[in-house]
Amino acid sequence: MSAEQSVQNAWQVLFSDQDSSEFSQKVAPHLDALVEQGRIPAWQSLHLEQLDLQDIDPQKPLVCWLSDLNQRQILQAEQTLTWQFAFLPHPEGIRTQRRFKVAPKIPAACEQIIDAESKSADFMFCNQELVLASVMIGDPDIMRPASQVPLSLRGKLKQFVSMSVQLMQSSLMPYKIKTAKETQVHTAAMGLTMVYRGEDNDFTRRVLEPTDEDESTLNAVILAPRSIMDALNFVYNRFFSRRFENSGNKDYLGKIKSESLVIHHGGRTLNYSIDGELKQAEELTFNIRPQAIHLLNRDYPENAYHQDLKESVRVTGLPKGEAIKDLAMRPLPWIDHADPEEIKETFVTLKENAKSNQPYLVLMVLSTLLATVGLFANSTPVIIGAMILAPLMAPIISLSMGLLRQTPELIFNASKTLVVGISVSLLFATLFTMLMPLQSLNSEISARLSPTILDLGVAIISGIAGAYANAKSEVAKSLAGVAIAVALVPPLAVSGIGIGWMDWHVFYGAFLLFVTNLVGIILAAAATFLLMGFSPFRLAQKGLLVSTVFVVAVSVPLVLAFNSMVQEQRLVNALEVLHCEQLDTPVDIKEVRIQSGNPLKISATLLANRPLTNEDLDVIKARIVKEIGEPIQLEATLAIKR
Repeated sequence: MSAEQSVQNAWQVLFSDQDSSEFSQKVAPHLDALVEQGRIPAWQSLHLEQLDLQDIDPQKPLVCWLSDLNQRQILQAEQTLTWQFAFLPHPEGIRTQRRFKVAPKIPAACEQIIDAESKSADFMFCNQELVLASVMIGDPDIMRPASQVPLSLRGKLKQFVSMSVQLMQSSLMPYKIKTAKETQVHTAAMGLTMVYRGEDNDFTRRVLEPTDEDESTLNAVILAPRSIMDALNFVYNRFFSRRFENSGNKDYLGKIKSESLVIHHGGRTLNYSIDGELKQAEELTFNIRPQAIHLLNRDYPENAYHQDLKESVRVTGLPKGEAIKDLAMRPLPWIDHADPEEIKETFVTLKENAKSNQPYLVLMVLSTLLATVGLFANSTPVIIGAMILAPLMAPIISLSMGLLRQTPELIFNASKTLVVGISVSLLFATLFTMLMPLQSLNSEISARLSPTILDLGVAIISGIAGAYANAKSEVAKSLAGVAIAVALVPPLAVSGIGIGWMDWHVFYGAFLLFVTNLVGIILAAAATFLLMGFSPFRLAQKGLLVSTVFVVAVSVPLVLAFNSMVQEQRLVNALEVLHCEQLDTPVDIKEVRIQSGNPLKISATLLANRPLTNEDLDVIKARIVKEIGEPIQLEATLAIKR
């Protein structure tokens, strides 16, 4: 029907008697105004409760002002195929308004109808029931909040917390999906959302790409987080990301576009909702009825129906195969469990990394020499280069996997490679030191002589990162950062320097730091592999116990050193604010350094506005002794301020 014909034909305006009072106040005045302006010849009111479908004139626009529930009943009637529909925005017709792109205000919606030519529109059906907006499958307590985002920050935070708790207590369920072109998808998911167009649902509109055409297909979005971390990532992006579809690669979201879908639930009853109405069924069949009605709306896109529509199935990151059995109907793990293929690939890689070969030995020699040169030159950049070059991380991660899975061959090869690497490093660092005439501690060497429990924390975090990077090929590029963080070769180089100097204090402190890194990485990496599903706990517990024993043993001197460092820092802070009232001039104590011994050795810079005498120094020393409560040896550097 042309725009001229729509003006000539009177409108048939359909509404419910329950809304008659509101209709008279909000809608009728606008319609009367259009008649007075000559925009439409007349309008005729039809009451839904008294409607006889035979009385509808298919040549005149049927303008509906109805709630979504009433609108579904009208649209599903077979007689509607020949009618010319138009819609006005009803307070309880949000789904109709969104589905048919109806303007939110009555005047604007009327203009859409007056200027419109007839267009065809498709319908989506679920088990022969018309769907205006969406069908959501799964736990309604999860799926309903997924489609609703509060506007206020307080509302978002409240729903974020609520939905996070619900997701952590939920589990995936097995689903079998068949598309129109017989593609079979077997997966486990927390829920699915079906829409005709992405904009029909608040959740899918931010996941599916918008289109300018009215394609005769249905769209399915599958929510399948493999872990609690995935679930929390989904909730965060759902409520706080402005462009959810572009906020990262989300493997827990699958997308299917097809003309029809059939969904099973492994013989179990499916919980689902059609436009918010809760229902149950053993099987769901979705299909499109193309060009189901004639629509008057100038802003509705042109229908793109044709016989050979393209089908799209993007479910690469969803659980499949054995992963379905591992995840379905069980509490979600905290982090993503590896599937059998991923475990096999990682295990093969670590077996190769556990072997000692020529490149490994060459890199050990070069990284050790580079670290030793950097230590003597007191050059941080050179030492960082040695950290990146060092290959020690590979056999350590392999050893952690061997201990976790109790694999003798992997344990032996990794241990052998590790011992060879340590021996080579100590040997070349010692030889280089013997050839080097320098024999003085600098800041880079001294920094590796007093490990504390903080260094164990660094090793544990690095071990987690190293294991995760080895298990996930897409983040393997982060291994260089892990190598820098844990710094395995520099402590070995300092240990070799200690041997070359015959200084066992230097050797002990640096080697303790290396052992701290070693046992921390092994324990953390083994625990990470366990959480990622690389080994059952019954097999892993022995290796974890052995690693824990070593970590506890190493922790004893580290805790003592940390306590000593804390006490020393407190003493430094106390001395730097110390005042000597007995002197006739103020003296500031700066750059305090404390060295343990008997007596305690304190080095400091004394800043005064006049030269200090021996008597002044005796007063200051006595004041410090009184403050700390024990004898000291004072090394003072005098400085004058003017």
